[in-house]
Amino acid sequence: MDLINSSLSIMSAISSLKFPFELTKDQIEAVDAWTTNGYRGSIIYSTGTGKTEIAFECAKRAAEARDHNSSFNILFLVPRIVLVQQNINRLIKYDIPVDRVGAYFGERKERREITISTYQSAISDVDLINNSSMIIFDEVHLVSDTATTLRKVLTAADAKKPLLGLTATIDEQDPRYNTILSLLPPVRRYMIGDAVKDKRLARPVVIPIKVAIAS
Repeated sequence: MDLINSSLSIMSAISSLKFPFELTKDQIEAVDAWTTNGYRGSIIYSTGTGKTEIAFECAKRAAEARDHNSSFNILFLVPRIVLVQQNINRLIKYDIPVDRVGAYFGERKERREITISTYQSAISDVDLINNSSMIIFDEVHLVSDTATTLRKVLTAADAKKPLLGLTATIDEQDPRYNTILSLLPPVRRYMIGDAVKDKRLARPVVIPIKVAIAS
């Protein structure tokens, strides 16, 4: 095998990531905070501030820091099936080759370099977890200590594996989230007030509407 083909064989899929825009200052700060924390932790960002793009950039950074003689398999866990295809479409939009992204749920069992799976489908296949180089937990606030999902995934994960939690809202005082907050501690917060102040989001307007409740 020549040198060109050899380098192509070890180039990770996420290395092809190319946004048609520049990440904002707060997004870059989130990525930097996660990498500085040893490629582990949660990012608590308001809805609409681009958590998914932050996650993709984190994965790219983690891939660049890896042993380049090995592959870099990313497992992206989502709570609902509808989010599987949404993330696949977004990755393809950002120049990730379609044949290197797979969906893993129900009857679809596509193991690719970047695999988007529901939590429930992933916990039924320990090999899928073990063979991943990095795990991203989308909407991680939906997984609490009352569920077994997070514990099963993290028990099977390598202690040095990059782990990223994403959430727009999590009650850090609620004991149900002790496992999440201890294993994936918040590394950067950017709430709606910050986003409004930075003119990233419009100021929310609450309009009360009275309704009659039938007795």
